[in-house]
Amino acid sequence: MTVLHPIRRAFSMPFGLPLGIPGAAFPFVCGAAAIRLLKIRLGLYDDLSRLASEYQTDKGVTTYPFHGYTRHYHELFKGVRSKPIVILEIGLKRKRDRAGSQAMCPSLQMWADYFPHAQVLGLDLDDFSEVRLPRTKIFCGDQGNPEDLLRVVADYPRLDFVIDDGSHASFHQQVSLRTLWPYLAPGGIYIIEDLDVQPSRLEAALPPCRKTRDLLRDPSSLSQIVDGVAEVRLFDSPIRGARATMGCLIKGAAEPAV
Repeated sequence: MTVLHPIRRAFSMPFGLPLGIPGAAFPFVCGAAAIRLLKIRLGLYDDLSRLASEYQTDKGVTTYPFHGYTRHYHELFKGVRSKPIVILEIGLKRKRDRAGSQAMCPSLQMWADYFPHAQVLGLDLDDFSEVRLPRTKIFCGDQGNPEDLLRVVADYPRLDFVIDDGSHASFHQQVSLRTLWPYLAPGGIYIIEDLDVQPSRLEAALPPCRKTRDLLRDPSSLSQIVDGVAEVRLFDSPIRGARATMGCLIKGAAEPAV
């Protein structure tokens, strides 16, 4: 393993692969990611997946754990790419994933490029104030604290799209959903990512509540948190081996967001 370690590291870096992947599985995971990257370069993926690969966000298909959410998002959002929408993402790049002291927000960079006329908002517990991106504002705050969420909508009271990629704890997800839902634009889309990735230690320290993934499957329980839900859709990752699921809520108005 000592001899192979530098080789594994060299092959891991372009895809953000953890070195802990079992030896037998490593070449298959790495090879599959390399094939997807080749397809990106050949123009065989959508524009959003291409941008995700360029900025190395795991919402795409070439950065571990290869959620592949961009395949769904492109279909949801391509009709309003040129509109002056407002998009909020909760949860930015993890502090431990930064390169040295440099703060980066790969997904916000992706959104700013994909939506050329959008106002892009971010919220994170960490301070990303040094990040400078076009048409982007980043708030430092806790998604489990309604006051921090309300600071965002005080400046931007109409949100066309919200993407919760924060702590993944059910309590936090539901606080954010309950607080931000009234500010979602007619026909807007509220997305909660990684519903199968629940941090057990954090959840044990928070007030008990029903799992968000179960709540989304139960219209009567969901209606106790938010009203005016026209549709709930659950998406599995299109990438084999990426088991996380996202929930997509679309508000009642028939008009498209914006």
